[in-house]
Amino acid sequence: MAVAKSLGWYVIKIHGGPYQLSGLPDVLAIKDGHAAWAEFKRPGNEPTRIQAHRLRELALAGCSCAVVTSAGEYREFLEKAQCRL
Repeated sequence: MAVAKSLGWYVIKIHGGPYQLSGLPDVLAIKDGHAAWAEFKRPGNEPTRIQAHRLRELALAGCSCAVVTSAGEYREFLEKAQCRL
């Protein structure tokens, strides 16, 4: 989250709960009206089936989406997403 904040994004950690849509990515970053969703995984791990489905849905809705394994990957993702602004 510090990476997103350092780049000027408003960032929210998504916590699962009984009233939340299942499979939402871990972190939502917002900047200039654009949403960038990131699912964090350990190297070698893949998103679950529902997580992959939610990422596709969000991408089709115009959001930037990624699965990342490090702070460096997350920074690269947000910098690319920022270019879309």
